[in-house]
Amino acid sequence: MHASNMIEPAFPNDVELIPLLEKVTDLSTGCARLSTSIGQPSRNALEPLLRAMNSYYTNKIEGQQTYPADLEAAIQKRFSPQHDIHRRQQLAIAHMELETKFEPIAVNSPWAVQFDEAWLCRLHGDLYESLPETSRVILDASGQSRGVLQAGALRTIDVTVGTHLAPSPEMLSDLLRHFAFRYGVENYSISRKIIAAGAALHRLSWIHPFPDGNGRISRLQNHLLLSHLRLTNGLWSPMRGLARRQDDYYAALAAADSPRRNDLDGRGNLSSSGLARFVDFWLDVCIDQVSFMTAQLDFGTLEHRYSSFALQIVHDFGRVMSSARGAIQAEPLGRALYRLFQLGRLERGEFKAMLGASDRTASRMVAQLIDWQLLKSQSRTGALEPGLPFFSLRFLFPGLWPEAEGVPVPVPVSSGKSRD
Repeated sequence: MHASNMIEPAFPNDVELIPLLEKVTDLSTGCARLSTSIGQPSRNALEPLLRAMNSYYTNKIEGQQTYPADLEAAIQKRFSPQHDIHRRQQLAIAHMELETKFEPIAVNSPWAVQFDEAWLCRLHGDLYESLPETSRVILDASGQSRGVLQAGALRTIDVTVGTHLAPSPEMLSDLLRHFAFRYGVENYSISRKIIAAGAALHRLSWIHPFPDGNGRISRLQNHLLLSHLRLTNGLWSPMRGLARRQDDYYAALAAADSPRRNDLDGRGNLSSSGLARFVDFWLDVCIDQVSFMTAQLDFGTLEHRYSSFALQIVHDFGRVMSSARGAIQAEPLGRALYRLFQLGRLERGEFKAMLGASDRTASRMVAQLIDWQLLKSQSRTGALEPGLPFFSLRFLFPGLWPEAEGVPVPVPVSSGKSRD
């Protein structure tokens, strides 16, 4: 069969597209509402946390996630001496760095470029080049080594993924050219491009161009396409939703793998209805994630969450600061932390003044909050920026990343002496 027909239909047929386009409208509307609900400073504060979450969930789909506490340690350059944990930490950090590097590139690159073989190989190469050889060993279904992964290179071996026998290596370049030809059309409407992004997520997985890492690269390319369309604005990604509905994700992929059933099922090798089912599932995931993040970032309820969090700081895990506890009140502390999250930066003196306590007591509280990474600063007396350590999630963003909510509150290391 010629490569140009193997991944057809590239889009569901017209009848199947109508309900999908209605969901595209819902997604676009939801993204616009979410984007206008939060300012850039708050996005900057959330960005490291959300990148870590994306990394965790895309690797969780592959069964390669690391515990959130180990991931947070890796972000702080503290790696485990245990080989498997260390390897997973490296993979998680590599994904975060790749997302950080390529999001601005994707936003400013032409739509068509992001479907090219060179772009896909670049994503794969940058992800795996940063990993040591021991982390690039390719294992077969029985756990036996099939060699070392060459970063950024198309596969030269036959592979089977579940029940799907991937195309032969000799066809990969032709398939990827057709993939780019069908999806990378600059003058598609925004709605058509959104449908293309969803359909391409399956079709790239079906082509399976690399010997390993195809799921990660497919999901990353999908994430970057949505970034290019300015739908995510760094506030959400399908990765969380795909991982949390992993069985449905796999079932939708399998449905889109199905061969054409009859003359009404498209005009290609694969099932049009199967592809429509996958795109429908993917749109549902996207809409759900946008709705969820909109609720999480509702500033009315978020201010209340900061107030409740301040009560925990003052009366629970901050109780070791006995003298400060008597002077620092929860209400002004909650307002100060919330205001800092809104603005993204406050002069240290301004933040301390908002606490309504003596300079010495406020300085001790600031020092403790820095120890807990709830505040960040470039120097001992510099301006303050908000931090969102993993342990704060269960207080500020409950349900966002449930697996990270078990990270314990750190033991205070401040002895009560001011750092100012």
